[in-house]
Amino acid sequence: MASIDTALRASEVRNHGKAARSGAPAVYFGPETTARVKSFQKRNKVPVTGVVDEATERLLRPRLRLGTGRTTIGRSVQGRPLTVQVIGDLATARRRVVVLGCVHGNECEGVPIVDAVAKSAPPAGVAYVLYRHPNPDGAAADTRHNARGVDLNRNSIGWKRAHKRGDVYYPGPGALSEPESVALRDLVRSVRPTAFVTYHQAINCVDYAGRGGPWATQYARITGMPVKVLPAYPGSTATWLGTRYPDIVSLTVELPRPVSASLMKANVVALKRVAARH
Repeated sequence: MASIDTALRASEVRNHGKAARSGAPAVYFGPETTARVKSFQKRNKVPVTGVVDEATERLLRPRLRLGTGRTTIGRSVQGRPLTVQVIGDLATARRRVVVLGCVHGNECEGVPIVDAVAKSAPPAGVAYVLYRHPNPDGAAADTRHNARGVDLNRNSIGWKRAHKRGDVYYPGPGALSEPESVALRDLVRSVRPTAFVTYHQAINCVDYAGRGGPWATQYARITGMPVKVLPAYPGSTATWLGTRYPDIVSLTVELPRPVSASLMKANVVALKRVAARH
């Protein structure tokens, strides 16, 4: 299974930039890996084709089991739990909203926004998946990076070799090299969100990808923050989502520093508005 998973990961990297109609497009391999796929399919009593289709991938990479409440979906480099909170019913919700509070450990003013949203029930038909600290080691150390010095927002699918260890934007040795990046990828695959909102600092703008343009305008109108289209940074989660899953409403909210109490409240209102109506 390890060799199959390695090949699957390589396929995800190769297919970056191609819109996906399904969360698991068919993946073809060379002869050695194909034989292993066939053996795996035979053992699990699914059609023996040597091709990783939707059914085979579900067996290879089971979706995360996320019920209402808190679930640990992985561990950081230093062993801290990577915990998400589900509010609402993911099984029946027509709108599934993933919210990240603090990807960079020294940019955590999004966490109080997430906490405020968690205190009220979601609108009808909406389920929140709240991920306060996708980078708990960085938050504990008050640093942008994870414990291996990797900028997690350059380590996703779409990764490109750049910079050196110790540089601000060091992307790591390869796509999804960090456990925190793998956990976030698995979360997106499992939830298949209709909207994705991630908080950063401190450019003071609302950026978007996919079909997020109109909703970035709505968010900006409520908060008074300008809409600004930032570069498509290689290896960022927003770049990956915007190219691979363009039907997702993807917003990157760059808060200023500091964030006033009134702006904090406005961001809570804006997030709820996007969640309810997108």
